[in-house]
This record gives sequence, structure tokens and C-alpha cells, in this order.
Amino acid sequence: KLFGWLPRKTRKASDQQGAPTLSSRGAMAEQGRHADLDMPEVEYQGAEAIEADELDAQFTQGECVEVDFDEDDAPPSDDDGDDGEMKEEGTLEEDEVYGDNSGIDDAQARVEHTDSVLSVAFCPTDRRVLLTGSQDDSAVLWGIEEQSGGGLRCVERRRLTGHTDSVTQVAFSNDGKYAATGSYDGSVKIWAPDTGDLIHTLDGPSKEVEWIMWHPKGHAILAGSADTMAWMWWAPTGKLMQIFAGHAQSVTCGSWGLGGKLIVTGSEDRSVIVWNPRGGTPQQTIREVHESAIVSMCAHPEAPLVVTGSEDSTAKVIQIETGKVVANLPGHDQSVEACAFNNPGASGMSLLATASMDGKIIVWDGKMFDLRCQMQDHVEQGGIVRFKWLPAPNFGCWLCSCATDGSVRIFDALAGRCVHMLRGHTDTVVDVDLVLGDGGQLAVASASEDNSCRIFTVTLGATAAAAPAAAASTQAVAAGSFA
Repeated sequence: KLFGWLPRKTRKASDQQGAPTLSSRGAMAEQGRHADLDMPEVEYQGAEAIEADELDAQFTQGECVEVDFDEDDAPPSDDDGDDGEMKEEGTLEEDEVYGDNSGIDDAQARVEHTDSVLSVAFCPTDRRVLLTGSQDDSAVLWGIEEQSGGGLRCVERRRLTGHTDSVTQVAFSNDGKYAATGSYDGSVKIWAPDTGDLIHTLDGPSKEVEWIMWHPKGHAILAGSADTMAWMWWAPTGKLMQIFAGHAQSVTCGSWGLGGKLIVTGSEDRSVIVWNPRGGTPQQTIREVHESAIVSMCAHPEAPLVVTGSEDSTAKVIQIETGKVVANLPGHDQSVEACAFNNPGASGMSLLATASMDGKIIVWDGKMFDLRCQMQDHVEQGGIVRFKWLPAPNFGCWLCSCATDGSVRIFDALAGRCVHMLRGHTDTVVDVDLVLGDGGQLAVASASEDNSCRIFTVTLGATAAAAPAAAASTQAVAAGSFA
């Protein structure tokens, strides 16, 4: 399953149409990495951008135009009618590659679906609430409870049904008021987290929804689809706000630029487009950014910068006001599946990390993009599918990864070392989310192709400096910490 496996959320076997194999093109020359990097600090003043707070106000006050979408206008399907299963050649069983870790389970609780669990999210305002999405076409809201004898258990609160294909994306709005699920059936659904009731079904895409992302400060939700377009809705009413059409192939990744003022999308067509959310018009179109499909993207929290990761094994930093590539980030040997800036806090250090199917996490300076360190604990074990930074201020330089080797690992990116390895899964871990409680009590939720989601708890200590003393402590969260 390792070789030829497409690391992004996979369709059901009957829907696969020959997923591309991961390329291995080697690292770019070091001298090509800094391209026009000595640029001045820029405070964005673009008149075309929409302020983050304005986005909520406009749709609350009804000052924007609702977009009517006729299903007859949907682009034609390119389905060739071939429903045969994709056959993988030269594959190995995972225990032949990684060894047998059966019987080792560090999880404090687990939940199961009837098929692969593809996505997981904690509620940001109530860490006792967990949402999972599965290849069994369902999502489930779970309640996390402490057991009287110690440890945790997950109780099913509500099964969210209605999708007709794999639920590949789940996400809560940043205020926890809404939950969203995205599916390969081409729809996004909005739910009430406290009751599990369906609020709206957001229609529009004619093909699979590849990703969803809430506005960082409001209730607009953005989705990218295999139909070559990105879509934006207003969740409280379910109204379609905007359609972003300009790519020639699947919109595989996206981000809210400048804290929500702009939208940036990346595609299999190798291009990046910067959009005006209000008008739906492109402000920058950067073509042939990479040699292969763009599969990951992140935006700088303040500066007009985005980072793209590609199947060509490279990552690039783009100044979205000018459309110029300002830094090339070499060092990976396979597809760059994830990239993200950390959460440094007011006085912390800005870092950028890129992660690849080669098993490496490379950490870069978040301002000058100089190489800081490489963490290779997953190398020759499995490819990295996803990672997430821990929150500021005390652990803003730590991150948590998940990989095809079935493991979840926690790294200190400043020291360049793994401080925890969390075991228990028996197949690829495709998604991870985390929440940090008082006293450095970290809860990690992981979604796996072994049909389970596991909850791990780790005592990190009050600060990152104190964490090495607790590095071997993987234990149940103290009583009351999930209250």
C-alpha cells in the first residue's frame, strides 16, 4: 500500500480513475532557493481586498449579491465510465516494511467506523466534542468523557447522515457555532454541533469536494472541487456567495490570504490564483508555478505570502501581491503533502515547516526562509500525510505529524527532535487534530485507514522548556481537564 498510494483523501476503490504516482525529482539547487528574497516589509493596503470583519457584516446586513447557480450550467463530467479498480503493482504489505507493532496501543480511547476514517476535528470551543468523517459516507459527533477509574471514553452523540459518498473533510467554524462536512458526493453540509441537526446542504460543485476551510474570523466557508472551481457559501443562510472559476483542473488546495482578506487557490494544473472574495475576480494568476500538480498550500498569518507544495518534490514561497516566487525550498525527494506556518505568539519565533512522502519534515525560518533543521524520524518508515502546529505561546514551535507508517509523532521543531511517538493504529493515519489544555495536557485525535479514530493524551508540562522531563509520559488526562 506504500508505493503508488495517493496520500490525499482517497476515493472509494470503485471511483478511482488511476491516481497519479508520486514523483521523485530530487532537490533543487541551493543557489536557486532565494529568488528576490530581500524584499521590504509590506503592510497590505490593497483597495480590492475585503477586510475579514467586513465579510460577516456584509452578509449579515445583506449588502452583497447572492449567486444563483443553475445545475444545468455545471461543467460536463469527464467520467469515461470505467469503474474498474486501480491495480497496484510491486506493493508490499505494511508489516514487511515497518515491522509488527501489534499489541502496542498508547491511545486512551478509540472510536470506529465501518470503513476508513478520513478526517477528524476537535471543537475549538469545547474540547469534549469530536467530529469524524469516514469512507462509510457518514460523519459522527462524539462526546469525550472521563471514566471513573481513569482514562477516557468516547460516546456517540449523533450520527450525521445524508452524504452519498466518502466524507473526506470535517471542520468546525472558529467560534464552534457550526460544523461542516465535505464529501466526494459534491456537497458540503452545515450542522449544529450541540444537537447534530442538519442546518443546510450547500450544493453547487459537480464533482468531488477536495477540501473545505472556514473563514478565520467569520462564517463564510470555502471549498475546492475536482470540477475546476472553488466555491464560497454563507453558512448561516446556506446561500452561495461566490464561484471562483479559472483553473483548468481540480482545485486541490486553498487558503485565506492576509487573515481572510483574499482567497488563494492551487490546482493540478500547476497554477496559483489570487482572488478578490467580493467580486470573484482573479487579482493574480501565476501559471506553471511547479513542474507537477500543486497539492498543498498555506498562507502567512500576516504577510502577503503563500507557500505551495507540489508532487514535483519542491515547495515555493509566493508574494501574492506581485505574483513573484520569492523563495524556492528544496530538500524533499517526493511529493510535498503538507506545509504550514507555526503559531509563534507575540514574542515567539516564526517558523515554516514542509512535510513530504519521503518521510522528512523540513523546518525553515519563517521570515528569511533559511533552513533550520530536518526531522527524519519517519524516513524509511512511511510518508508524512499531514501535520499540525501546537498553539502558542508555550508550544508554538512544536508540531504533530501523522504518516503512512501508522504512527503519530510530536516534534520540537526548534531542537529538531521527536519527543513523543504515539502508536496504536495498524494502517495509514490520514488526518490529525489536537487541543492543548491547562498545564500542558495535550489531546491528539488521529484518523486512520484502519477504520478507527484514536485519542491520545500527553503531558507536556507548563512550558516547552519543562517538556523534556515529561517526554516519556503518555497518560490519561487528569480528572477535570476535559470539563
